[in-house]
Amino acid sequence: MTYRVAIIGHTGRGNYGHYVDEAFVGVEGADIVALADPDDAGRQQAMERTGAAKGYADFREVLAAERPDITVIATREIGDHYELAMAAAAADTHIYIEKPVAASPAQVDEMVAACEKNGKLLIVACPWRGHPPIQHVAIPLIKGGKIGEPRLARIHGMNGHEGGNQLFLDLYPHFFDFLWQVWGQPIWCHAHITQDGRDATPDDLMQGAEGMGLVAGNGIRAYYVFDDGFAADFESYEGDHKERPYRIDIHGTAGTLSLPGPMSNQPDIYFHPLVSPGLFNDDRWQVIPSEPPPDDRKWVKAHHRMARSMLDMLDGREPEFPLLDGRTARRHLEWAMAAHASHIAGARVALPLTDPHNPFDAWR
Repeated sequence: MTYRVAIIGHTGRGNYGHYVDEAFVGVEGADIVALADPDDAGRQQAMERTGAAKGYADFREVLAAERPDITVIATREIGDHYELAMAAAAADTHIYIEKPVAASPAQVDEMVAACEKNGKLLIVACPWRGHPPIQHVAIPLIKGGKIGEPRLARIHGMNGHEGGNQLFLDLYPHFFDFLWQVWGQPIWCHAHITQDGRDATPDDLMQGAEGMGLVAGNGIRAYYVFDDGFAADFESYEGDHKERPYRIDIHGTAGTLSLPGPMSNQPDIYFHPLVSPGLFNDDRWQVIPSEPPPDDRKWVKAHHRMARSMLDMLDGREPEFPLLDGRTARRHLEWAMAAHASHIAGARVALPLTDPHNPFDAWR
């Protein structure tokens, strides 16, 4: 079966995410019938890039006129995702959406309910889900005992203007979803958010980038514990704006794996035989070979694999790659909200949360 695909982007406001508009380009069984973008020049460029047959200025028009089987919501502007997804669900289409899925678990609940009401898929475009080095090498290495019994993951977010809580909601999904695939749901979170080194207060609240809602602070540390004793420590600080230490290090009882975050074109998996590698004069880090090797198109290809897997699901076949659905992505968003709730409480908070909204909304 061939599926009619429509793409929604917005040049100058979220654009087309990390290659999300190209997800179904050249994928057998997908026919890109149209693209919506209110920016004339941006729309034309995106049509040329994707091969979309028609262009529309208004996303509502493309949904009404083309009646696509699948709608690709490509914009990075998180604040627009709810409206776009609800419109696509009302138009009775499956959805492939840029991460993070929305600005709060409450929004995701409505989006999931609207899709499930019509029996439609809500798939979140988390590129590690379609990346063989992560799915076929890194995860099996951990589960197979390469580093012994895993004990702690250290997750390093961005520095600079993206440091702290500013892009926490945007940067966490890759790593949180990886943790979910291996260790499942954490049972509690304890977080501390700072502004220039002091405790962040309600006076520090501001609207986050890309419509992610209220955020606070230029430093954040969030500690998550899982029911088997494994823990994950996320940290991000503004720093000196010179480094971008975006990676996850997994320490076990017999070694360490380090995985650079998505969008990097360097090797995907590094191994060290020690539990706590030294800082200086240590040449024991090894690159774990994996296929495909890094190139400038590896993340586009990850989207292609996820798109192919989505079509396989729709055709009743077993997908090669396990995709991230809206319900699971909602859990990851809740982990981020737990960090906000923990900072406000000054104590650990249990997961799952009882309130599906951003705790900062009521922190005044």
